Amino acid sequence: PSPSADSNMVIIAALVVFGAVIIIGAVVAFMMKRRNT
Repeated sequence: PSPSADSNMVIIAALVVFGAVIIIGAVVAFMMKRRNT
């Protein structure tokens, strides 16, 4: 594979992981808030 395609895949993978972490963190924070109140 060409370097540009490889870097694109790495960037896309990083974005997907970053987005998943944000979503999971938001869900966990939301659940904890609901449980505390």
